Amino acid sequence: MSDVIKFDTVSAVKNEGYVKIETHFLVDESDPILRERIGEFNFENPPVDPNEFASSLVETCREHNGFGLSANQCGFKHRVFVMGSGEEYVAFFNPKLLASSEKESLVTEGCLSFPALALKVSRPERIEVEYQDFLGQKHTGTFEGLTAHVFQHELDHLNGICYTDRAKPMALKMGLKKRGKFNKLLNRYNLAKKVIDNVGK
Repeated sequence: MSDVIKFDTVSAVKNEGYVKIETHFLVDESDPILRERIGEFNFENPPVDPNEFASSLVETCREHNGFGLSANQCGFKHRVFVMGSGEEYVAFFNPKLLASSEKESLVTEGCLSFPALALKVSRPERIEVEYQDFLGQKHTGTFEGLTAHVFQHELDHLNGICYTDRAKPMALKMGLKKRGKFNKLLNRYNLAKKVIDNVGK
């Protein structure tokens, strides 16, 4: 992923030094905030410190091994998401989709709000975007491939759209079925581990 997603590292939000940055809990997939369109982030009268909040989103995303995370996935009504991998993440405030290619690509997507649910989703392969950084400065950019998919996935979140809405009905049905089987196996494993641990005491 790190060789696919390439960002301007000057704009990257990084955890430098030994300062402990706050992380957030993720809301449940049934939380109504995931179905809300989030209003513009007001840099004239910011509801939170943009840099600190962006950093906290980055740390939360990294903690859960994600490639992208929107504020409303953590229960906040701020129009911002972060995206990246490894040590390089970028915060996108008030993101906009300016143009997209007619050609689409089918990619298997996951989502931190929907644990263990992998769905094939078709999205434009190339996009042109506009956004503000945590200082309020406007930027434009062009993303392709997986980076474009992640950007559109997170932008959807801020518009109250989940990737389950983008998947074809049969793909969603199969994905939910596979997740159900996975969860059953996980529960059995956890139960067996608990029994073994208790025997050892």
